[in-house]
Amino acid sequence: MLSRHAEGLFWLGRYIERAGDTTRMLDVAYNTQLEQVASAQEQVWRDLLRVLYLEDAFAERFGDEVTTVTMNRFLVFDLENPASVAASVREARSNVMNVRDAVPKELLETVNRLHTRLVGGSLTGYLANPHEMYEAIGEHCRAISGAVTDAMSRDDLYRFLMLGRWLERAEMTGRMIDVNRETGDATTWLGVLRSLSGFHAFTRAHGPLAPADEVVRFLLQESSFPFSVLHCLQRAGAMATAVSGTGNWRSPRVLGRVAAEVDYADVPPVGSQQLAELLESLEEGIRSVSEALHRDLYQLGGEPAIYSFEAL
Repeated sequence: MLSRHAEGLFWLGRYIERAGDTTRMLDVAYNTQLEQVASAQEQVWRDLLRVLYLEDAFAERFGDEVTTVTMNRFLVFDLENPASVAASVREARSNVMNVRDAVPKELLETVNRLHTRLVGGSLTGYLANPHEMYEAIGEHCRAISGAVTDAMSRDDLYRFLMLGRWLERAEMTGRMIDVNRETGDATTWLGVLRSLSGFHAFTRAHGPLAPADEVVRFLLQESSFPFSVLHCLQRAGAMATAVSGTGNWRSPRVLGRVAAEVDYADVPPVGSQQLAELLESLEEGIRSVSEALHRDLYQLGGEPAIYSFEAL
């Protein structure tokens, strides 16, 4: 396998997961601000921009007009915003086209279908009803996940794609905690669980009246829950170590250290500075894994277009 194909699949997984998770974050923020007094609604959106590092970019496009409509235009449809859903899907489509001979037709078709709906304008009519827009995008993302699960052989192609997907999910779950880390409101945290399809799993284990601190611990350290940070990092580690010829790579060891830090961390209470520091450390750790993987793929230097990691 060419290294550029491996990295293309890695980023394909990240971009698709980013599109779905950004939509989930928007859904939580939208529901949260609906329950706030008018003077506090804008701050909910600003907190989301903060954890996505998009405050300045948004201000350049829309100034101080922080509303539901401008946020959805910016974070869903704005192709000039590289973190928007549409831009993420565009990059995913570019990556899947570059490796189209190595992936199943079903994956190519489902990515193309979502890309067409986002750039073709058929979803902009949902701006007046964000719930339907988020659900429509979510259905497409689930279809893409289904194509990966049902149509891809469990080989190195699959492992690189899933490695990217699990790492991105771990980071985005951390950001979803971060955007709500100042509130102890149970309704908000139950909304977060619903957006991550975790409401049933959590309430079954802890009941509906569990405190916010317990929800945060669940989202960080519950290894059986598919959206928890620890589960994602453990699955990413399994993908990395299973790739052929990676015995001397640094990235699996870096990933293992990040997973261990999450596993053995004492989760600080909601609203504390320690929780903010833990989430910041997690994000830095995931970034270091991605950088280490890139160095592993191209560790001999030279022309990336012809470099094959299997030649090591």
